[in-house]
Order: sequence, then C-alpha cells, then structure tokens
Amino acid sequence: MRSRANLIPVYYRLADDIKQQIESGALKDGDLIPTEAQLGEQYGISRMTVRQGIALLAEAGLIETVKGKGSFVTRPRLNQLVIDLKNSGVNNQELRYKLLGVNLIRNNRELANELGFTGESNVITVKRLMFKGNQPVAIEEKFLRYQKGKPLLETQLEYADFPDLVAKHQKSVPVRNDMAISVATLSHEQAKLLEADDILPALVIKQVIYSKDDKPLGVSVMVCHKDRFELKATSYPISGRL
Repeated sequence: MRSRANLIPVYYRLADDIKQQIESGALKDGDLIPTEAQLGEQYGISRMTVRQGIALLAEAGLIETVKGKGSFVTRPRLNQLVIDLKNSGVNNQELRYKLLGVNLIRNNRELANELGFTGESNVITVKRLMFKGNQPVAIEEKFLRYQKGKPLLETQLEYADFPDLVAKHQKSVPVRNDMAISVATLSHEQAKLLEADDILPALVIKQVIYSKDDKPLGVSVMVCHKDRFELKATSYPISGRL
C-alpha cells in the first residue's frame, strides 16, 4: 500500500524541505540555495523536477532567481497582506443572504463610465443584504457588464461570491481584483436596511475585477455596519502555499 508521503509530488517535497530550512533559520535572507544540479543529485531527481520545486518557492515569494547567479532566499514580505473576504466579516459565523433586487440599466453611459465600463451603457446591478443571525451586517451592490445571451440564475445572484459571479457571467477571463477600503456615513436608505442611525460611519469595501487587457469586468461596493463587521487580513508566506 502506498503511503501518503509517496503520493506527494517530489518537487513539492523539495520545495517543502527548503521551506523548512528557511523557516528554521538554517537558510537566511540572502543565502544562495544549492544549484539545480546539486539539488538534483541530492534528491535523485531530474533538473526539470528541480525547476518545478524552485518555481513553487519563487511563486510563494521565499526565493528570488537571478539569471546567471542562482536562487537566493528572500525574507517573507510581511507588509503584504491578503484579505479573505469570504472568511472575514463575522468571526467565521455563517452569513445569510437576502436578494434585494436585480436590474438591467440600459443606455446609461454616465453610470457605465463611472464604473469604468468605457463605451458600454448597459449594466446589470445586483443588490443583496447580508445577515449574521437576524442582524443585517452589510449591503452589497454589484455592477456587471451586460452580456447578451449570458443569463444569470437567481441562486448565483443570491449566493455566489463576487469573483465567482464575474467569472461565470463574463466572456473574458478575470485575472485581477483591486480593492479600496474607505469610511463613509450611512445614507438614509442604507441605515434603514442595516437597522442603524443615519449618522453612523460605515466601512466601504470596493472591488474592481479586471481582464487580462485591463478591462473592468465587474464592480462591487459593500457597505458594512461598523459594529457588526470586521475585516481580517494575514501575510501570505509559503506556509500558506505548501
């Protein structure tokens, strides 16, 4: 019977071994790691397999390869944080969603341009309310480029995460998600939906998803109740990838 260790790709084990040396301090920032030939001999594997392991380390940000010189250990970039919106918000409690409305806004070039949908005037808007238990915690409004012949199912509209919704609805492949976080005062309508006072500040999270050619495919604006929503982020060293 094959053990679990035997099922793990060799290049992954190589990358994990080097990761352990970096995390233990055996390999320090700026250290030169062994060459492809040395690693191949040490692990009894081909250079191609070694390159796969090196590529995994480089992708995770723990080494940097300099052409003609080799691969060097780099310190994990702890000032770069990753926000997981799916697991942020309400202390890992499951959210409940209520679809408030879906509209097709035709021939509104001003709105399209404001969203970055240059030259396109038909926009689909999706609005939903997010609950923790019986308390509303956030209002999310999504704006998508209208795509003829690409219907949206009600279950997708109500439950799908914003990136998933964009990926399913657009013909172009989404490759980048830019986020801006700010603070604003609740409008009367927002305060009513969130069962809060008009004067309360709110956390506003705006996401814009782009295609490979830098074309905006979708925009999401989430307005969060200041006392019921919490945003979490973590650094993303290799331990998150291996």
